[in-house]
Amino acid sequence: MGLDHWLVRRNGAFEFSDNPACMLRVAKSVAETAITLSDGVAVRKGDPILELHFWNERIPQASATHGLGWGGRFGRQLIRSFGELAVAVERDPRLREAVAVRGRLSFAGARSRDEMRRFAHWFALETPAQARPPSLAGRLHAVGEDIWQLALSYAYNPGCLRDRQAVRVRDDLWMSKATLLARYGDGRSAALGRRRASRAA
Repeated sequence: MGLDHWLVRRNGAFEFSDNPACMLRVAKSVAETAITLSDGVAVRKGDPILELHFWNERIPQASATHGLGWGGRFGRQLIRSFGELAVAVERDPRLREAVAVRGRLSFAGARSRDEMRRFAHWFALETPAQARPPSLAGRLHAVGEDIWQLALSYAYNPGCLRDRQAVRVRDDLWMSKATLLARYGDGRSAALGRRRASRAA
């Protein structure tokens, strides 16, 4: 856990919300390649983006019999987290310049790829058609990530280790800032703001 906390800071990830239900952090980054998202937003190489990172301590705990129940809790908490991010993007000067958010999703294998993309689609996340296959260095880095994710699961959420495959496949998932605000902002952001104000009062 100590190493995880050190890596979070080293990678520039930071908290954007004080809501205990928020399970996301972000790090400021830039797009390595140009892509066009399904809503028509063109992300150019070098454009500012936000990298999504899970706040490991806040991911719902899985039991030895986790399944749809855990998936439902995870989904609801992720929606709340995106709502908090929409608030922060509108109000936090550190985040305003970003044109899109990007997260990396790992899963068990090729058969799960379509399932996980459908799952991501529910949250308005997408894998652009222009995405390039990883380089050799990227594949070697992924092996290290597989080992690290097993260690994180053991430390934070051992219930999810049941039937977990060590070797994972990865997708980069994107959402434009415009989609983030349209899907999770506006009235939702205002409601979150009112709840924050009532808690402070």
